[in-house]
Amino acid sequence: MRFHVPDMACGGCAQSITRAIALLDPQASVQADTATRTITVETTAPESEVVKALDAAGYPATAG
Repeated sequence: MRFHVPDMACGGCAQSITRAIALLDPQASVQADTATRTITVETTAPESEVVKALDAAGYPATAG
């Protein structure tokens, strides 16, 4: 899954995002690109749940 996260501006943001997704799925893999403000997530969790977790962490995201 790919998401655009407009509020992700630094490595600290990327770490917060990774932690939020890990709470949802500890086995998830997250690759963050702060330059393009995108993340790639490999998880068994539904996309809608990932979006909710990101939103709850303060990083609203859109799929794509």
